[in-house]
Amino acid sequence: MEKRSVAMTRQQQDYANWCRNLINSLNDGGRWAVPRSGLIFQKRGPHTLVLVNQMPHDPDMPITAEELLEQQETDFRLIRTQFAIAGVSVCRDEG
Repeated sequence: MEKRSVAMTRQQQDYANWCRNLINSLNDGGRWAVPRSGLIFQKRGPHTLVLVNQMPHDPDMPITAEELLEQQETDFRLIRTQFAIAGVSVCRDEG
């Protein structure tokens, strides 16, 4: 089977570089919080981010609890996809 080289667009390259810069800026055990959805990731090893916490819904928020959960899940999937392109594994904490 022939391997194909898939060229990234300029935007994909920029995202991949941003992801690499972020993971490289964190110490092992360091945390990164996503303000939009309240997801909190921890760096575990040189190429892994683990979702360790997420903001709970507050009744004063302008969105419903269901909308927040949907937003968090959408953000998680997007983050996992973008970081994978940069060679970083993103997963949920199973502990």
